[in-house]
Amino acid sequence: MRMLKILTLVAFVLVAILILGKGARQRAPKYNAATEVKVEGVVQEVQQFWCPVNGDEGTHLMLKTQDGILQVHVAPRRFLQGNGVSFSKGDQIAVVGSMVTYEGHDAMIARKITRGDQTSAFRQPDGTPLWVERLGGYVR
Repeated sequence: MRMLKILTLVAFVLVAILILGKGARQRAPKYNAATEVKVEGVVQEVQQFWCPVNGDEGTHLMLKTQDGILQVHVAPRRFLQGNGVSFSKGDQIAVVGSMVTYEGHDAMIARKITRGDQTSAFRQPDGTPLWVERLGGYVR
């Protein structure tokens, strides 16, 4: 009976660790102008999910480049919608942004994206997001 109580307690502790701990979390990478590059490619997928890089539900592009697939963190979805900007699978784009490592993979935080003759900016040259005002609102 005592062994059963000990095993139950150990199982409870392990479950609590798995549920609450979920391992060490990586801090969200920050824009770094020193790692800024330009990449070109074709959008393979557009993803919407909560992103610690943007601090909101963000738009992410899976971009097929000559070097492989690159995840591009664009901007919060609300910012894009408010400015009439959207992306679709098959779009041929050029992205200027900061190369980062996120969750063990190469990724990019976009500063601006050009599609055809249209360029959309998401950050200032120093990496400051255009969607953040002093009061934390969205810029239109």
